[in-house]
Amino acid sequence: MSSNKSGADMKRRGFLLAGGVGAAGAVAVAVMPAVKHAVPAVAKKAVPEGAGYQDTDHIRTYYDLARV
Repeated sequence: MSSNKSGADMKRRGFLLAGGVGAAGAVAVAVMPAVKHAVPAVAKKAVPEGAGYQDTDHIRTYYDLARV
């Protein structure tokens, strides 16, 4: 008699677990269209050809401070 009750409990637990997972999945699917994917806005500067390395005051100050 005890084993019969245990089997029923396991079936009920499995049913409740499946119901909970199904409900969570349904909520995720319902919310998904409302969430908009953020696309990072990347501002690209127009770099003229041959611009490459530019020696600026900031760069010179860095090299002066980095000298050992």
